[in-house]
Amino acid sequence: MSTELHRSREDFIVHFKQTYSDAYPPAWILAEVLPFGVITNIFSNIKTPRIKKSIARKFGLQVAPFESWLTIVTLTRNSCCHHARVWNKQNTIRPMLPNRMTGSWITLPTDALRIYFNLCIIKYFLNIISPNNDMKAKVDALLAAYPSIDVTAMGFPRGWESEPLWQ
Repeated sequence: MSTELHRSREDFIVHFKQTYSDAYPPAWILAEVLPFGVITNIFSNIKTPRIKKSIARKFGLQVAPFESWLTIVTLTRNSCCHHARVWNKQNTIRPMLPNRMTGSWITLPTDALRIYFNLCIIKYFLNIISPNNDMKAKVDALLAAYPSIDVTAMGFPRGWESEPLWQ
């Protein structure tokens, strides 16, 4: 962890203790300071099925696909953070597909072991957490900045921009 990031977390904790009387910060604050892998592990270790189901339902998913998708996001984040190759790599873990979901999703045939599918999972979560997010614009800008990159090697199907998820 960088010194700057570590220092900002320490500052946050000191500020919380000086400002609030609660012994523990609320979950939304913890989500801001805990590493994503820790959040994924916390969810995996919840023993009460009803609680896990309630959390997954907030994202319009069943527990097993939700947990699978959290793992994919964690692995994708770690790969990017550690400068690992992701653009034309085949993943080793296949994300679980939900039986049903409440949010918009993709309709075109897609390789679930490529980075495009991981990006779709991230976009799905973002659409729920932040409905007016700018992820599509950022993906467009990144692809425009590197026009020689073969998007099919990343698993992008032809016409991906028109998928309900990306609207």
